[in-house]
Amino acid sequence: MRKHIRSIAVCTTAILTIGAAGITIANASPDNDDLAEAQALAAAPVSLVQAISAAETETGAKAMSAEFENEDGAWVYEVELITSAGNELEVTVDTQTASILEIESDDGSDSDDNDDDTE
Repeated sequence: MRKHIRSIAVCTTAILTIGAAGITIANASPDNDDLAEAQALAAAPVSLVQAISAAETETGAKAMSAEFENEDGAWVYEVELITSAGNELEVTVDTQTASILEIESDDGSDSDDNDDDTE
């Protein structure tokens, strides 16, 4: 009889453990920020590959990495590149037009292609 009760207790513990794991996995769904990012990326007319190409063409440098980011409420691609001289650049590319919005070098200087210095 004790063996039977012990078997039931072990089975009950296993079922509860598996159930708790299932609840944890179910709650690990993407949050609203991830969903908004995925929807914005899917709707962007410019692909990541096109953004990298635009950044490489503009700078003559080679891309090392690229990200899709929300910058000040606008979705952009940020492409990190390296020049033949070994300098790092960060190029911000518009997701709608593939135009270069900003080029920032690792020395802190930047070139803003949309120079609105009327602030």
